[in-house]
Amino acid sequence: MAAAIHPEPGAASSARTNVESGACPLCGAPLHNPDACEKCDWTKGYGEQRADMRRNPRDLFACILSLFWPGAGHFYKGQNVLAAALAAGGVLCLLWSLTFLMFFGFLIVPVYWVLVAAQAFFLKDIKHVEAPPRRVQGGN
Repeated sequence: MAAAIHPEPGAASSARTNVESGACPLCGAPLHNPDACEKCDWTKGYGEQRADMRRNPRDLFACILSLFWPGAGHFYKGQNVLAAALAAGGVLCLLWSLTFLMFFGFLIVPVYWVLVAAQAFFLKDIKHVEAPPRRVQGGN
């Protein structure tokens, strides 16, 4: 008879499972406090986006600008060197599509435009940084 194979227990795949078993999801050390690890910088909620955080409203405008011309949204967000390279890529895409029009070369234009616009949406905005919320001074 063949012996039953029992796999060795491995590290849990999710942070929630590790925390419930008492192990830190980052370093694997035993947790004495279920809200924080003493060995590394893990705390409860690590890596989760806070509910009060929202996207920068300039992201959508940068995406729309890049749909008009690749690189325009990147320039709007302060990425000038990348904007120039993507704008030059837009010119090359147009030349390619005009040259190979009968061989479906025109398909490169919408693909390039949409990918650049999506990248502009998720790119970090270095030109405009929102000010932290002001604290209200209490007192009469």
